[in-house]
Order: sequence, then structure tokens, then C-alpha cells
Amino acid sequence: MDKKKADAGSFSFFLKGRDQRLDWIVLAVSCLLGYIILRVCYPYPATISDSGTYVNTAMTDIFSFYRPFGYSAFLQFIHVFSSSVHAIFIVQMILYFLASSAFAFVIKYIYPPANKIFWYILLLFFVFSPIAFYMANAIMSDLLFAVMVYFMLASFMYLFRKTSWFALGVFFLSLYFALHIRYSAMIFPVLFIVCFFMVKGKLSWVGIAGTVVVSLLFYNQVKTDMRKTTGFDQFSTGFDGWQLANNALHIIPHIDLQPDKISNPEIRTVHSFALAQKDRIAEITHNGAVPSASFMWINDQPLKQYLFAYMQHTSEPYASSWIKLGSGTYKLYGQYLMKKYPVEFMRYYYLPNAKSIFYVNSKEIIGKYTPINVKDISEWYRIPEGTDMNAKYTPYESFVAEASAASYIPIWIIIAIGSVLSVVMRKKLSWQNKEGQRVFWVIIATGIFYYTATVFASPVSLRFWIPMNAVLFAVIYILFNRTLESRKKTGA
Repeated sequence: MDKKKADAGSFSFFLKGRDQRLDWIVLAVSCLLGYIILRVCYPYPATISDSGTYVNTAMTDIFSFYRPFGYSAFLQFIHVFSSSVHAIFIVQMILYFLASSAFAFVIKYIYPPANKIFWYILLLFFVFSPIAFYMANAIMSDLLFAVMVYFMLASFMYLFRKTSWFALGVFFLSLYFALHIRYSAMIFPVLFIVCFFMVKGKLSWVGIAGTVVVSLLFYNQVKTDMRKTTGFDQFSTGFDGWQLANNALHIIPHIDLQPDKISNPEIRTVHSFALAQKDRIAEITHNGAVPSASFMWINDQPLKQYLFAYMQHTSEPYASSWIKLGSGTYKLYGQYLMKKYPVEFMRYYYLPNAKSIFYVNSKEIIGKYTPINVKDISEWYRIPEGTDMNAKYTPYESFVAEASAASYIPIWIIIAIGSVLSVVMRKKLSWQNKEGQRVFWVIIATGIFYYTATVFASPVSLRFWIPMNAVLFAVIYILFNRTLESRKKTGA
């Protein structure tokens, strides 16, 4: 009898329960429909210049200093089993289904729905994400990174409910892969080391120690790869410095800083290049209203112009020049401007970028379909020359991308309403258990950390918010489920 009760309370028993059958159908059918729609409209994956870098890195098995090796390793793994480019879409879609299911079921396991219709509606909106589907059919790391975030959150939340070494193992693996897919994942070790203090028993200390070990393994791997492929014995690939300088340039049209006022000769010279294109910077950023990442990529803009001048002066090759400037001069320049003009930086870069959580201006790859046009990709995936890889239909360019960006406005209104209700009804509302309360605040903390770091790191694009879909889904569900539960108890 005791064993039956224990089985009845287990997560595996829960997953097989009758109440979860419709959930499985919603999750599976949503992903299947998403796959069919994308496959019909966009027969070949979408790509941008980053896609060529990922594939070239996979082909040559050489670390690229631009980005971590993780997504290229993923492409290598798929290529072992299939050289078809369509295998990428299939595998990424399956992983999205599994990760979304894991996250949704853990949330439901911890917070049983007070109203089933409300749960099914939210579940459908969560999993049926047009942006996630599109990025599953793109040779980009965004969807895989979101998958790791979903697994990471699901496994960590589960630890509040059950002592599970398997869940802890899933957490470590998903954290490790997330770090190797996106450098921005470095926020997660800091966040979860703190959160592990809320986990009961020895899992807390094992979790903290394991998180530190995973982070050190990642750090050591990047340093080793840098040393092997570039000769630089350092962790920094220079990417962070380029981003800092790019973001700081947004304030150039709005400050009066002459080069002779800067003591550091390298920073002074970079600033001279920036001042020479002051009007151009104002034009690109719409006078500080729209953040842009173009300063670190476009050849005729200040940072690239200084790079080319540096290469000519030092006779250094492109790769080493890019790394040296990014890990040195550009990092110093970006930090210098941000520290000297913090108000201007907040006004002309951070705040305009922060508004993107309500409405995203940049659609990038999603707003304009770009078929495979990189030679390396076509060769590796054996795509016959002359193959028509253009979209058959263009719903994303016509309305889906815009509608997806605009959808965040009502989502935040709903969250605001739920928050107000929680405050007004706080005396009537109660948490089912302490674990549920802790899970809620972990989700909130994850959203804040991810949002703040993403906004600071780079001008936000619509594809960057896929990990936030899980956070928003969970917050809305928990806020309103508590209210519905209270009304159910009182018979209102």
C-alpha cells in the first residue's frame, strides 16, 4: 500500500496519468503543426552570416573565436547520422518538444491547475510559438540555447519537490551545454549558486559544487581552444569588448568629448574614429531611439575602420587583431564611455533596448527570410547546385514576425493585471507549500537576470526572447492559478 502511494506521487506516474493525456496531445500536435507549416512555407532552413561561421567551424573542427563551439558540435553530431540539411530542423523540433514538455509538466506537477481550461489555453500559447518554430528551421543557435534553458529550469525546479540525482544530472548537463552554446549563459552559474541555498539537504552543497565545477570546465575548455587555435592564452575571445564598444558608441552623438581630453592614447585614437562618424552613428540609431549592432560588423563604420587601420599599422592578421582589440582597447573604450557618461548610456542605449521586452524592433532573420547562400553550407549538406531554396510562401515576412513582436504587449498587460490581483487579494491567497513559493521566485529571478544581461550585452532581436517564453508562461500561470484556487475554495 505504501509503495502504491509512493508510486502515485512520483513524477513518472504523474506523466502517465489520465489528466496529462490531453497535455501530451496539445504539445505533440502543436509541434507537428509547426513543423508542417514551416516545412511547406520554408522548405530550406533560414541562414545569416553567423550560420556560415557555425557550419564552417563544424566542417573544419576548429574553434571560432567569434562564438562558443557548442552549436557547431551539435551540427557535427547530427551530420554523423545524416548529411541532409533538413535533419537540423527535425532534431531541433524534437528537442523543443521535449524541453517544452519537461518545463510544462514540472510546472503542473508543482502547481496543479485550479482550472483545466485555463491551463490548456496557456499551454497551447506557450508551446505553439511561431518564433521557436522558425528558429528550429534556422541554422542558428537560438533554439538550442532556449532548449537548454528550459531543461535547466525544469530540472532545477524539480529539485524543490523531490530529491533526485537524475534531475541534478540533467541540470548540470543543460548548464554545461548552455555555456558552450552562448557566452551569455555565464549569468546562470551566478544565479543558481545562490538559488541552490534554497534547496534542502545535501543536494544544496552538491549543486553548488557541481555548478562551480561545470563553470570551471567551461572556462578551461575555452582557454584551451583559444590557445590551440589562436595562440592567445586567455579566456576572453574579444567578443565582449567589441560588444561593449558597439553599445557605448550609441552615446557619441550626445556627448562633447574631445580626443585631447583622453589620456590613454589607444582610447583617444578609437574615439577620433568614432567622432569622424558622429552623424552616421546618429542616423543609424535614429538619434538614440533604436539600438544597433552594426558598429561591430559593418566595414565602413568606426570599429571596423579602426581595425583595418590597426592591421595596416601592425601587419597583424585579421583574427589576432580582432581578438587583441576586443579583449583590450575596445573593452577599455567601452568601459571608459559607460563610466564617464552613465546617464547618457542609460538614456541612449540601455533604456531604448530595455523597451524591447514590450515590443521588439529588430526582427533580423525572422523578419526577412534568407535562404542558404553560403558555399560551405551547400557543400557540406550536398545541396545540388541550382536548387531553389527560396520560401514558397512568406507568412513571417507578411505578418507573423510583426504579430509575434506585438504579442508581448498584451502578455505584459496580463502579467500586470495578475500582479495587481495578487497584491489586492494577498490576504486570501496562500501558497500550497514552501516549494511552490520558492519555485516562483526562482522563475522571477531567472527572468530578471536573463532580461538585464541580454539588454546590456547586445541590441535585442526577437529571437533572443525564446527563453523568456517559459518564464512568462510560468509567471502568468502561477499568478492566476493562485487567484482561481482561492475563488474555488471560497465558492466564488
